[in-house]
Amino acid sequence: MNSKQGAFGVAPVLFCFGLRARLVFAVALGLFVAGLVAVNRLADLGPSWDDPDAMMRLVEVRDFLAGQSWFDLTQYRLDPPGGVLMHWSRLVDLPIAILVLTATPFVGSAGAEVFAANVWPVLLVIPFAFALASVAGRFGGDIARLATLLMIFLSPQVKAVFTPGNLDHHNVQAVLLACVLMGLVRADQGRRWSVAAGVAASISLAVGMETLPAVLLAILGLAIAWIVDADRWRRGLILFAGALILGSLLGAVATIPPSRWLVPACDALSFAYLMPVVVGGIGVIASAALLRGHGDGVPGLLMRGGALVAVASLLVTVAAVLFPSCLAGPYGGIDPAIRPIWLDHVAEAQGFLSTIENRPGLALPVYFAPFAALLLGVLALRSMPASDRPAFVIVLSILGGSVLLGAVQLRALVGAQVVASAAVGVVVALAVKVTEGRDDARSIARRWTWLLAVPALWTLVVTTSDRLFDRPDAEAANVANMAECRAFLGDVLGARAPGLVVATSNFGAFLLKATPHSVLAAPYHRGAHGILAVDAVFTGADPEVAFRATGATYLAACTGDPELNQMAERAPGGLAARLIDGVRPPWLAEVASGPAGMIFSAKPSGLDVTGSLPVLRLRPSIRD
Repeated sequence: MNSKQGAFGVAPVLFCFGLRARLVFAVALGLFVAGLVAVNRLADLGPSWDDPDAMMRLVEVRDFLAGQSWFDLTQYRLDPPGGVLMHWSRLVDLPIAILVLTATPFVGSAGAEVFAANVWPVLLVIPFAFALASVAGRFGGDIARLATLLMIFLSPQVKAVFTPGNLDHHNVQAVLLACVLMGLVRADQGRRWSVAAGVAASISLAVGMETLPAVLLAILGLAIAWIVDADRWRRGLILFAGALILGSLLGAVATIPPSRWLVPACDALSFAYLMPVVVGGIGVIASAALLRGHGDGVPGLLMRGGALVAVASLLVTVAAVLFPSCLAGPYGGIDPAIRPIWLDHVAEAQGFLSTIENRPGLALPVYFAPFAALLLGVLALRSMPASDRPAFVIVLSILGGSVLLGAVQLRALVGAQVVASAAVGVVVALAVKVTEGRDDARSIARRWTWLLAVPALWTLVVTTSDRLFDRPDAEAANVANMAECRAFLGDVLGARAPGLVVATSNFGAFLLKATPHSVLAAPYHRGAHGILAVDAVFTGADPEVAFRATGATYLAACTGDPELNQMAERAPGGLAARLIDGVRPPWLAEVASGPAGMIFSAKPSGLDVTGSLPVLRLRPSIRD
């Protein structure tokens, strides 16, 4: 078996499997997409649409279509008058805007938005599933491809980013991560694979920094393959690094205004990341070009490993000296004041211990399943041809690193589950091959151990346990309460003239999407000023002064809002706690109220609550 063959002895290059296999895969992919749509309700973009990031993306697309500059990502209705410069990318806005423009002549602007919100995520799942299945097919042939499709469908966290209505950039990043993997596992087979992987990695960084750890882990995996077999992987490493450098620079030119080219930012593609990419990429290229291998044995292996350690040390030093705050990741530059009042409650930013404490039901499907996939993948190396192992180490490096990062931040585990789907596909195929024709207990167990890595089965275990022990579904009740509150706020405020609304960040994106109003806060770390201002209103010692200082028109609150209840716990004597208890401060005039929520405006300053005339302010000479 040569180096270009997988475990089944078939060429894994894309489109090179037989017509029958292509047909089977195409039918399976079609059924997968149909099943994805069938088991998820189409988004109507109404109050039941509960994704703040998707709402904000739609607002951003609207502004873009209304004439806001390609380079201007400021959301001017968020914490006005200056607004908040968002850390997102127009690269995601553009295709959604094209879909809206295309559909508008046929169904109107509102219908076009619904069309784009439902079609865009489903379109993305096709290249995602194809690329990820191709990764598995590199090692396990057609069985691995089909098993990977099944794993994606049985991974709720992965499937969720492609459900109708999900306009966030995480689905785009999942596609790009799958493309990076598809190219890297074939970096020893042709120039185009390495270049494609480098381009995909650079685009993913331009879209958002969430994929930075995965890109770094991919580089690590490819570097390990080069250390072990320099002759085979040297060209792929050089081409990948070169494509990453060039792609990142072009991405910066395409998405960053010239006035901000030298402005560092920890949460978006910026000078703070471009410099390490260029310096590190050149270092990797130089190392690979000079240390060629040619059967140099252990000394060569040590030299290559030492060279990469030197490059990594140089990058850490550069970052520590020039951009020290960015060593903490995308949240490195965040205002420390909002950590205890907001960031510590953001679900995707929680670590393992916080998740166990607050959402224990996620432990098995989110943490244990990818960890099981990692263990099964490591064990599968023994059944794999030696020539395929370095490529599979690239897959395992991303999976293992993402699992470790997930212990610190939950968001990393979505990427882990993406890679786990391909890894388990390979595990299934190898198990079928090794146990073919054998029906003993050990062989049967080996064929089915992959079920330990299926998140949907662990979700079923948790759900069944909750029902057996009659545990209340607090999350479902919260979703219903928030939908009811959004409907109330949208109906009342949507009919009123534009103003500024003070509400918790949970409702910020919805109010921007559903009403003409501006809001003080939304759930984004760059909007720290607005988040702190809202917190001062709901938890401060003098909420009236804090509210009037904002210049806001309305104050909106819902007693079922988790964020409002957290504020009430932190400040039992604050406005949030008083509103939840049914107390109405005398300086607030009720605009509307109901079971779902309440909306107020401030009474004119200086008026007595009984309706008497304002107190006269006499000059000192008259008063004396």
